[in-house]
Amino acid sequence: MSPELRRIASRVVWWEPPEDVVAREDEFLCRVMALGDWPDVNYVEATYGQARLRAALRAAPPGVVDARSWHYWHRRLGLGEAGALPERRFA
Repeated sequence: MSPELRRIASRVVWWEPPEDVVAREDEFLCRVMALGDWPDVNYVEATYGQARLRAALRAAPPGVVDARSWHYWHRRLGLGEAGALPERRFA
């Protein structure tokens, strides 16, 4: 893992070790999309690519991406209308 990815992971999920955070790619990328600053987002996009960000957004865990980020990233990544945020389901 690059020092920059380690730094970003530590910023967006400060309560867990960066290695654990980055290992859960979809969640990590969604957290960067929701909580990252401009340099974080640009670095992650350059590292993973837009196709990977699209896949992560489609698989976003409930509660990770806020409504504003959800709509912004759907537009930025060319995914069309955002629709409803992922919801938690309780049995």
